[in-house]
Amino acid sequence: MLARNVSARSAVKRLSTADTHYTALKRFALALAEVRPAPAGPSEVTAAHVHAVVDSYRGHASQRDFLKRLRTTFRDDPELPPAARTALLAARVVPSPESGRPRMPYSDSEWRLIVVTAQRDIRVARTRIGAGRALLARYRSGDAVDADAELGRLLDVFDRTGELPRIASGDHVREVTRCGGVAAVVFSLCLSQREATSFAVLLTTLTGQNFGTVATWPAVHHRADGTHSELGVALLETSKPRRGPDREHMITALEDVPAGLAEVLDGDAEERWLFRSPLRVYRLLLELTELTRRHGGHTAAITAYTPRQGRWGSGWPQGSTSKDVVRWAHDHGFPTAKHDGRNGKPAINVVRIRMTAIERRRRPVAHTRQTMNDTYLRPSRTVQAESRTVVGAALRDQVDKARLRQNATVFTTEFVASAERDTAAAAREAGMHEQTLRDLLAGEHDTAVAACVDHHHGPHTEPGNPCPASLLNCLNCENARALPHQLPIQIAVRDRIDSLRAHLDPATWTHRYRDAIDGLEDILRHYTPAECQQARHSITPAHQHLVDNLIDGRLDLR
Repeated sequence: MLARNVSARSAVKRLSTADTHYTALKRFALALAEVRPAPAGPSEVTAAHVHAVVDSYRGHASQRDFLKRLRTTFRDDPELPPAARTALLAARVVPSPESGRPRMPYSDSEWRLIVVTAQRDIRVARTRIGAGRALLARYRSGDAVDADAELGRLLDVFDRTGELPRIASGDHVREVTRCGGVAAVVFSLCLSQREATSFAVLLTTLTGQNFGTVATWPAVHHRADGTHSELGVALLETSKPRRGPDREHMITALEDVPAGLAEVLDGDAEERWLFRSPLRVYRLLLELTELTRRHGGHTAAITAYTPRQGRWGSGWPQGSTSKDVVRWAHDHGFPTAKHDGRNGKPAINVVRIRMTAIERRRRPVAHTRQTMNDTYLRPSRTVQAESRTVVGAALRDQVDKARLRQNATVFTTEFVASAERDTAAAAREAGMHEQTLRDLLAGEHDTAVAACVDHHHGPHTEPGNPCPASLLNCLNCENARALPHQLPIQIAVRDRIDSLRAHLDPATWTHRYRDAIDGLEDILRHYTPAECQQARHSITPAHQHLVDNLIDGRLDLR
């Protein structure tokens, strides 16, 4: 089982990741050994065994990571029975007091503090290394004098050999001490590990890529826009092993800030171009790490120098790890996760950094749009607040439309009979002029499916202008009145629209005819079945011809 998960065809590419798989399987086996009866192999693991293992870790701070690793390990394992796999996937983590709050994107003030801290480190490194290279150039040209000449000689040796001069005992020569020590000399030409981490943090904020992916970016890149043109875009071949062997390698595009956008950014001309442009930060990184790559024999973009040799015996480390991020945060006074927010500073977490970058970009970065929405945007309080605002606005808009949209007022058979006996009283009841009611009863104001009180004062145009709306919209207009003599044409239109349902795409039919048929259904509810049946028998060829013209749009204004 372990061999399948860490094979060459698996997504595991690092020894540390393989170790986590081994640890999870070991803990799983030890927990199963305490269950009675204990399974003899993976094929004998049941849902009850899984529940017992999960319960044994319930309340532990590591339960979440343990379950996550088990699910990854057993997701496609052919030996584990389906019932056990289903139980493992269905298990839920019970939060414990030690588990802490869920990871959330940083606020604007927290984000700015992190970005400004990384930018400050890079500015200091750029200024220091620039001054060191200028001094080295003066020394090699013979213009350096006195103390500058002494430091220039040390820088020249270090630049050529990667070492500072030593005496026979192995100690550095006295000039090194007079010039401030090893660190003061070598960091005049090299980045420290903390500054290299600052580059990785800043590039993560600018691109939204995984910190681990950014830390392994190569120094080799392709300029699709031409090496002698203005800065535009650089293409890097990067690796994200978690995507699996078939999708591990991907091309990352680093773009420059467009000139039009850079003009409106804050800061002076140089700074607003540099620290908003992933491409310019990347090129500055390559420039400042040229010496460390040359002497360290590295191909990665992020390299540094350390006066003390690391655990692997190298003074030229490359890349940046989570431990480097912890040291970087500590050196800058950021609290640990347990004390997040202390002194107004957030705890540094590269996952939260990426979440915030993606929240600000709102574009998928090395993942699908569904992953972006479900994993990165859904937990965000900012996105949740914006979603509530958008949904609320949409609901209010629909409520406003519903209030504006009115079904046609129906003059029933009883109302028409009373109007014929006393038109004045019926007009007062209907809230209109007596002559208008007489014209409506006489059919003077008929449209196709209803009658219009005043087509010069409708809701679809300015007062005084003829109504330009489709005649089907009369069914949902405040000026519309439905009368009994229009019932045959209304039934004919309703039947025709209903017959089109089977021949049109559902979305198209709904968009075109849903409001109309709802209005017609509302009108027909004011009549008895007998009245509707009698009206259906009264449909004439003239009615059918009118329906044809109405449905085909020949009666609409062009």
